[in-house]
Amino acid sequence: MTKIFNADAYKFRKNIASWLLPTAAVVAALVTAVFMYFIDHGLTVEGGEAVSTLDVFGFNPAGAMGAYALSSISNLFAILAVVFSGLFISSEFAGGTIRNAICIGKSRIKVYLSKLVMCGIMLLIIMLAAAVGFIVIFTVMYGFGDGSGFLADSLKVFGLQFLYHLTYASLACMLAFLIQNIVTSVSVGIFCTIFSGVLTDVFTAFDGLGWLARFMPNYYITRLLDNVTNMGFIIQSIAACVMFIAITSIIGCSVFKERDIN
Repeated sequence: MTKIFNADAYKFRKNIASWLLPTAAVVAALVTAVFMYFIDHGLTVEGGEAVSTLDVFGFNPAGAMGAYALSSISNLFAILAVVFSGLFISSEFAGGTIRNAICIGKSRIKVYLSKLVMCGIMLLIIMLAAAVGFIVIFTVMYGFGDGSGFLADSLKVFGLQFLYHLTYASLACMLAFLIQNIVTSVSVGIFCTIFSGVLTDVFTAFDGLGWLARFMPNYYITRLLDNVTNMGFIIQSIAACVMFIAITSIIGCSVFKERDIN
């Protein structure tokens, strides 16, 4: 496992996505933060009124809003995870490196899990880049404010958001192994990410189907800030995400074990 992981880590460092995607996350954080700043200073949007960002987040220390503000671009993390999986995993099928690893006797399960770990690391880097960007930008625009509770609150929200988005990284990893084509796996992954959000809203809209929404990662991503002190919600969300990651990993490993690599 160590040799496979080290090889993947080397390829990870050489992959253009390893620096391009975190850069995209920082740019998204900058654009979002600047937009929030203009909203705070009287800019109105079509059909709405100017609303204070601090009121929206209900969090006074502006500089400590980095982890909280991640919710503003939360869907982006899922999409970037899908893109990375397509570029990093599917390209190896095209290049033959996964086939070569199997031919020399490497375990398919270990190959799969190593790629999943790399997807998780990429997601963590992307989210850290965005969080730091938000914290720095908000501090410059508003000042850091009262830092009490900054570390505990930010780590809690960031950690849960990372877990929630890791479910999409695991889904993207599974799709990359099932489809084995860069363009198709990325396209299907982005569709599944968007459709997951739509499906969550549909389930939530009907009382009889509300319980199904609780199995969707998007349900917890979009509701975290409203339930950050609700331990029942947090425990349920962790259980649902762990189950989601386990199911996608089992499916991905099972199909990969049975599939020939041409």
